[in-house]
Amino acid sequence: MKDFFRRLKYYGLGFTIGAIMVVFMFDNKGCSWFPSNRVKDNLFNRMIVVNASSFDEIKEQGFTESEFLKTVQAGTVDFGKSKKQGLDKVYRIDYETSKGKKKHCFMTMGDESFMTEIIFSPKKASQISPTNSDTELPGTILFIPKNEFLFYMDSSTVLKEKMKSIGIKNDKELNRLIRKNGRFNFSRSFLSQHPKPVHCLQFNVSKTSKETLFVKCIWYKDKIKVYDLTADTLDF
Repeated sequence: MKDFFRRLKYYGLGFTIGAIMVVFMFDNKGCSWFPSNRVKDNLFNRMIVVNASSFDEIKEQGFTESEFLKTVQAGTVDFGKSKKQGLDKVYRIDYETSKGKKKHCFMTMGDESFMTEIIFSPKKASQISPTNSDTELPGTILFIPKNEFLFYMDSSTVLKEKMKSIGIKNDKELNRLIRKNGRFNFSRSFLSQHPKPVHCLQFNVSKTSKETLFVKCIWYKDKIKVYDLTADTLDF
């Protein structure tokens, strides 16, 4: 019996040391069963967007877009200062700049929304809603999940004919254009609508095109379904 308890003691000691080593070696490095990493995995499985003022803040902190995303992904989720309940969650991410300054941002995670918005705000997470951004200016898309056919057209014949008439032949071409020069349009989106928030993206078919296309989308079965298309032509 003494041998059994001695072995049990050694086993418990070894298990504890191993668990501590795992935490220090792999925290924020892909162990998705840590709560902080689970949240960040969910956030980075969505399109990440910033409004005009938040984009300026990123530049003022000395980051390029890719540097900022890597920094946030390696940051820490402050659950105590996050909004964890309800359909529209908001998480505070703490991180450091290259000069060692401690900073934080908020990232929205709306229920059934494929978009998370990065917000720099003195407000508490509980006071942030998915629709509090600058509505007059389109948002910059910092990140789109790597899925060649993430966006797809609704099966509507009318929609497909509209797409073809402006030079978008198929889903592959649609994905290419959105990834190349897509912007997020806050004013035409309905992010607080439930059960399916409506997202609006805008883009041009080419650099010389005077026609801006607006597509309305919903998140459906881990992909983004485009179900409506409108076009505005510039007068200059």
